[in-house]
Amino acid sequence: MKALKISALVLALVVVGILAFLMVTAMKAPKQFLQEFNEETAKMGKNIIVLSYPDDLLEKKTSLDARLAMSDNDSIGMRINLKEKALYLEIKGIVLHKTPLLEQKTSGFFKHLSAAEKYVLFHKPLIILGDESTISKDVFETVIAPKDTLEAQARAEIVPDTVLREPVLYRLYLEQGIRIQVIGQLPDSIPQFWPKFKFNYRDRYNYLKELIGSFTNKKATPYQPTISIVIDAKEASAIYRAVPKKGNVILEF
Repeated sequence: MKALKISALVLALVVVGILAFLMVTAMKAPKQFLQEFNEETAKMGKNIIVLSYPDDLLEKKTSLDARLAMSDNDSIGMRINLKEKALYLEIKGIVLHKTPLLEQKTSGFFKHLSAAEKYVLFHKPLIILGDESTISKDVFETVIAPKDTLEAQARAEIVPDTVLREPVLYRLYLEQGIRIQVIGQLPDSIPQFWPKFKFNYRDRYNYLKELIGSFTNKKATPYQPTISIVIDAKEASAIYRAVPKKGNVILEF
């Protein structure tokens, strides 16, 4: 019995030690990511033309260059301006829709970037490489054609139910390892705990697998700079379905 207790204690200490090591490794990941980014952009960051701009003008140039590049695309693009606390949908440089950001949170990675580094990273739109969501991207409805004009008129009088009854959560995975997390704000009367828990649990579980895999395979510690925003749930749903799967995203700080 005593030997069993000792074995259990040793096993518990080993598990705690592994978890502590993984936690410390994860805490170092942002610094490692920033160092690698600085090394990759060092040559571009020394561009004389870029460095000749004062920071405020370079910030405007970054935004204008990105919007100009996105205007060449025929599809709707997303622009997130964290200073203005607004999300825009644009096409050909024209703003189609504006949504206020109710809340926003960014990873520390973005706070340590210089104006020149922001230009290198954001002077072109970032392409969406993948996404995951609690709602479907495309909505299809099977409709049987009416038998006559009376039935058609009766159907026309029916007002479709557009009330959201489930949480709207999604993540957009962009180039450069950046991701956007969008949370739709719903009334407190709608159950949200378990859908949010499952959505976030899956993300943490996948990260833990990547973290363990990076350690066993001696690879770089995984890290994804994240921008998390909260907007109205109906707006979040409509925006998710309006932007193409491989659409463009502009980030402004």
